[in-house]
Amino acid sequence: MPINLENKVLGPDEKALLIAEVSANHDKDLEQALALVDIAADTGWDCLKLQTYSADSLTVRSEHASMQIDAVWGKTNLHELYQSACMPMEFHKPLFDRARERNLLPFTSIYDPRDLDFIEELGCSLYKIASFELTFDALLATVAQTGKPIILSTGMATLPEIEHALEVLDKNNASVVILLHCCSSYPAPIDQINLNAMLNIGNTFKREVGYSDHTVGSLAALTAASMGAVAIEKHFTNDATRQGPDHRFSATPEIMRQIAEGIEQIHQLKGSSEKRTTDAELVSREKGRRSAFALHALSAGHTITEQDFRFVRPNAGIPANTDLPLVGQKLTTNVEAGHPIRYSDIAS
Repeated sequence: MPINLENKVLGPDEKALLIAEVSANHDKDLEQALALVDIAADTGWDCLKLQTYSADSLTVRSEHASMQIDAVWGKTNLHELYQSACMPMEFHKPLFDRARERNLLPFTSIYDPRDLDFIEELGCSLYKIASFELTFDALLATVAQTGKPIILSTGMATLPEIEHALEVLDKNNASVVILLHCCSSYPAPIDQINLNAMLNIGNTFKREVGYSDHTVGSLAALTAASMGAVAIEKHFTNDATRQGPDHRFSATPEIMRQIAEGIEQIHQLKGSSEKRTTDAELVSREKGRRSAFALHALSAGHTITEQDFRFVRPNAGIPANTDLPLVGQKLTTNVEAGHPIRYSDIAS
């Protein structure tokens, strides 16, 4: 069944829901963040997604060797990275408000159960659980108890881990859970995306599936939509050369527009699951199918023989797949040479 989310609809027969992920690209500048809202709207996306966390909700200050990270992130310590990347809490309301003004559905990824009351006050219609939090049972249980739809990313996860997460959510009365296939690498290499795994998790767990895209470019997102993804999520920026941990692999406005336009076309191509003769095919059906045509003039009362007709194009007479054997039938009217033999021309 389709899921109604404020002014958006998510479901297998709908256009893939496009989720524009702000991530750390707000740069702790509200005007920059508001500009991203406008880009998401102007390029034809459906949703604006934030991330709600602080450095202290994700980790602790420590110089332990396990806290060290690659300098490509702009920092070499996890706490320092999250401190630089987290969005100020006071940005949430103006961003939710601007998103709704621009006909976008705003929501957020939640990382700490202690933030739930704050987010609930924003009127958040659904929640995202990031791939990194798929094994955080306490968070899953808390969010499930809101009764709101949940989008669960599955990057890095095995099937048993996804199964466990769903068991925790279901046990805590989660409503609808949509699974997002994901490769949690930034940027993600094309040869490790494995979009067939998206179909696998959908079939295994009988849930709607989508795709969270961390590749550079539009190909992976468009391919996932063509394979049946009900939602596509992607980080985006107004300038991939800006300083910050996420700009370098985020989609530019040009890529955002390519994805939105491509997915609209994919939705048109996928169309209805009903197999029927379309309006565009009516002429072809009439001109290209075979039917019975007289090879020479035939008189009323004549008994048809194999030498009297052929099944040829167009489809103007008795069709070639008729159950009625024409040989041996008696004509009730005259049929001119090169004219179709119709059911009305033979005795009933």
